[in-house]
Amino acid sequence: MAKFEVVMIGNSAVGKTSMLAALFNALDSYNLVGPVQLETTTEESKILQEQTNEMQTQIDNLKPFTTLTVQRERTALDFVEHKADFKINQKPQHLVLFTDTRGGMTGEQDKQLVARLNNAFGVFCVIDASVLMECETAINEKFNCPSFVKRILKPVYTDGDGKQPYFIAFILTKCEKYMATEEGREELLEEFLKHYKNIVDMLKKVPNAPNCYVLAIQTMCGVSYYKLNEQTKLPEFRVLEKGPLKTKDCAYPLVILLQNLIDSEKRRIGFWGKLLQRLGFREDLEKYRKEIKDTIEEPLLCKQL
Repeated sequence: MAKFEVVMIGNSAVGKTSMLAALFNALDSYNLVGPVQLETTTEESKILQEQTNEMQTQIDNLKPFTTLTVQRERTALDFVEHKADFKINQKPQHLVLFTDTRGGMTGEQDKQLVARLNNAFGVFCVIDASVLMECETAINEKFNCPSFVKRILKPVYTDGDGKQPYFIAFILTKCEKYMATEEGREELLEEFLKHYKNIVDMLKKVPNAPNCYVLAIQTMCGVSYYKLNEQTKLPEFRVLEKGPLKTKDCAYPLVILLQNLIDSEKRRIGFWGKLLQRLGFREDLEKYRKEIKDTIEEPLLCKQL
């Protein structure tokens, strides 16, 4: 069974693990039980459920309109793998590894991350929207690290051996305030392009350019940006609505992943595979792509770059 890895990059506390937990939890809401499925193993399901429980506790422990200060600390580079099976008609086709990267911003750690990315199928670059929108450029550079992202991706696509990631999705989290209105969504996209357009332009110029996307998801609905802390100049949040944890659009990164898996599968089967398709010996993967898109609604902010 083929193995595909999706590496999640981003600084501590931007929401990488929360995004992954929300992604798999969101599948239950959409009842994605058709011919295409992505299922975690028992062990990984337990880890992600623990993360979900922590998010719920975070909501329960906050009184309405009190603030939640974002805490961020750099740590040594560490890779945490979450395994899942990509299935067609209940038959495992690929093993998918979602690799959470923690720390590793400078020096020799760059080489470790570049080596990991060189063998990855895709990249989820997670960005804290509240920092992007509310903080000064220097603080955004420190915590969302756009220059670091470019520094890491450049050798992957210019110095690699042809094993570059097939797609890159820039995923904006902590964006409830900006997603509420069309004007807010437009401003969020504009601010993203202001800081990341040079990265996208670089990727478009390389041989075998990856499919690039930007989308916004909400991993904790009802928890919104409140103000900047006067001392730290970091975002604070408040609970607007207490109750069970709710998410929005968190399954859509899965749509992007599965669509690109299907695309790569169609390329991999080559001439003989296409011939077998026409003779009826192979499932038509194109209908799976349509089913995925029809099952999971596209976010209000989602754009292929």
